[in-house]
Amino acid sequence: MVYAEAKRIMIAYENKQGSIQSLIAQSKSQHKNSLTCLIMKTMSYKKLLNKIIKKSKMLENEKFLGDKLAQLLVYDVLFGMGVRGKFKSAVKRNYQSLTDACEYYMKKYQVDNRDNLLKIFDEKQSFANNSSNKPKYVYINQLKLKKKEILNKLIDGSYQKVDYDKKDENYMKSSQKYKDLINSLKENEFIKDNHVKNLIIFKHDAKINKNYNLFIEGHLLQIDKSSCLVPLALNPEIDSHVIDGASAPGNKTILLSNILKNTGLIHAFDIDDARVKTMQNNIKQHNVTNVRLKCMDFLQTEIHKYDRVSHIMLDVPCSGSGMTNRFKFGDIDLENIKDDKRLWKLEALQRRMLLHAMSFLNVTRIVYSTCSIHQEENENVVRYALKNCDDRFKLVNIFADKWNYGRGICLDEKDKNDFHLDYCIRTCFESNFTNGFFIACFELSQDIDQNSFSTMDKEQTIEDEINET
Repeated sequence: MVYAEAKRIMIAYENKQGSIQSLIAQSKSQHKNSLTCLIMKTMSYKKLLNKIIKKSKMLENEKFLGDKLAQLLVYDVLFGMGVRGKFKSAVKRNYQSLTDACEYYMKKYQVDNRDNLLKIFDEKQSFANNSSNKPKYVYINQLKLKKKEILNKLIDGSYQKVDYDKKDENYMKSSQKYKDLINSLKENEFIKDNHVKNLIIFKHDAKINKNYNLFIEGHLLQIDKSSCLVPLALNPEIDSHVIDGASAPGNKTILLSNILKNTGLIHAFDIDDARVKTMQNNIKQHNVTNVRLKCMDFLQTEIHKYDRVSHIMLDVPCSGSGMTNRFKFGDIDLENIKDDKRLWKLEALQRRMLLHAMSFLNVTRIVYSTCSIHQEENENVVRYALKNCDDRFKLVNIFADKWNYGRGICLDEKDKNDFHLDYCIRTCFESNFTNGFFIACFELSQDIDQNSFSTMDKEQTIEDEINET
């Protein structure tokens, strides 16, 4: 029965037994699509449903239902597909009072139908409206044409560049003045970003989209500003050999290729075959010619085969808790529940990947990044790596003079003075109109014996910890 299973999942979610997504995945129900839709809709309109239930006195008449089951049934009978199964009689007994309560709130909020009443109480849409104010960031790919030619094509296509004083301190920081500038743009206007070269910004509701010919032809790439900072922090020299340890779908790889001007060699790895195929099309579309793409686990790479690699970009698998397109209902974030067990396993994997990157003998610079807001996946991993790399690497103060907000979190003086965790950077929607990202940059310490460090034992220790869970 879908209602009983939906009730069980909602209660398990409130008791922090997992995310809605994971709980549905674990369910034995044969109707998971219907289950997902019912739960999402019910939680989205919970405030309205509770008002209708209270005014109709349904729970006074049917005490056995409980609040969760009542919410599910009321949503389905008034706004969904209609109630089926063993609870149909209970709903039928209260149908008139429920419809009367619904009509009462339609009159109160001056709407003429039930769909419009839902829109008023749609908490998911309220969050979406906020996060959808995030600008459209577009990177100018110069692997086919020069930047000037692309901008001319854009302007010829009826788009206009708005100039501002990029040296103005108020624009160097992503302050309210800068946000106001972005929000003042018309749908056919854009500005250059104040941090990232070759990145332009359109207002969130600009008419430009991926169907525009410059996107299709591979001259433009839609990518969040926070993602652009990762290859910029790595900043390899022309002709460098680089590893991209978790590369698909390849947007950061394309930026990395732009930095290298299609020279050198990028060894790109991803463990998922479907994502690798997507990336193959992506890099081909954007004329990337210096990438050697393999469908394999970065942790399985044999170090001695990559002795020419000097830089590693490691955008590791993570919880994705920083992404602004997560479903959220009021103060309930369905996709971003802090699942401690899952975070612990992710942290263990992330530690292994970072230590493995540090074991490449000729690597001088590593950038570690996540799209997570959780310290477990960010500062905790960086701190662990610094403790276990035999002083081989140290943190670099990235964008020191340009990033005056959103730094790594220091829990004590050791974090600040010894590990320098404040050298890492954080981004978020509230501060600078981007997804939530964490970026740490490691640089090889001077006068280090290149053969003195091995992560084999450390990786095995982490593997043992994982197997014990």
